[in-house]
Amino acid sequence: MVTVIIPSYNRAEKVKVAVESVLAQTWNDLEVIVVDDGSSDNTKEVLSALDDPRLRYVYQDNAGACAARNRG
Repeated sequence: MVTVIIPSYNRAEKVKVAVESVLAQTWNDLEVIVVDDGSSDNTKEVLSALDDPRLRYVYQDNAGACAARNRG
């Protein structure tokens, strides 16, 4: 299994494109973990619309990119 961790902060549309790119790969044994670092935009709603069991969404209060990567 391959795990891709994507930290994000107020980048709803960019993170959507990144997640879709990972999910479109030919290697199917993968998961994507997006750690939302306290975004105030619609990141959660955008990712919820993707509806793929390989996608996990984790929210945390804003603590910085390093903390989001570590959480992932």
